[in-house]
Amino acid sequence: MKQLIKSSNLRNAHLMDFAEVMSVVASFLEKEDLEALKLTQVANEFTQQLEELENGLVQARKTGLTEQIVATDHQRDNLFIGFRHILKGMTYFPDENVVQMAKQIKIVVEKYDKHINRLPQREETSVLSNLIDDLQADENKQQVNTLNLTPWVIAMQQANDKFEELYTERTEKESKIVIALAKTQRHNMQEAFTNLCQTINAYAIILGEADYQSLANKINTEINNVKQLIKTRQNN
Repeated sequence: MKQLIKSSNLRNAHLMDFAEVMSVVASFLEKEDLEALKLTQVANEFTQQLEELENGLVQARKTGLTEQIVATDHQRDNLFIGFRHILKGMTYFPDENVVQMAKQIKIVVEKYDKHINRLPQREETSVLSNLIDDLQADENKQQVNTLNLTPWVIAMQQANDKFEELYTERTEKESKIVIALAKTQRHNMQEAFTNLCQTINAYAIILGEADYQSLANKINTEINNVKQLIKTRQNN
């Protein structure tokens, strides 16, 4: 007799993709009458391993750097907003030379975005870095100095560089923890998932496929989706 769940091996899937599939499968189990299907014990073991995996992923994000990153992001946002408001105010200055210089620098800023501070963090880092380069370029540097905006540009650059430094450090620390997870909780989770699938297949043979077909179909769909994702990434 054919197996309802043909394959449960997801060892080649990225950790986050794997964890997402496991979470979806857990949601399927919650909707089933596990007692009637005789899956209570194996489902409990699966859920326990999933909880440990998810706790591990949470710990991977607790590097002690997130609060610093948020504070530095907030700082650079405020600096950019302050810079933009001061620049806008200078366009109303009674000295026409100041007005024209301010308008020229304002065009440079608005070439990117008036609301750089609202962009996603990594995109903001890149855009702000490009803006600062433009403000420090020969064609704009004199106007920035004359308008006494150089301290603002330097402060924005320092905050932006600090953000990138903290973000990179956190990513490196998280990566190390994720690698450790792949060797422990990930392995245990895969074993629990394989056991679940094998148990479903066994009971389908012993008790008949009818009661297990729907659950198996949903699990197969998730497995096929992530395996297709693996193939797509390998071909790119």
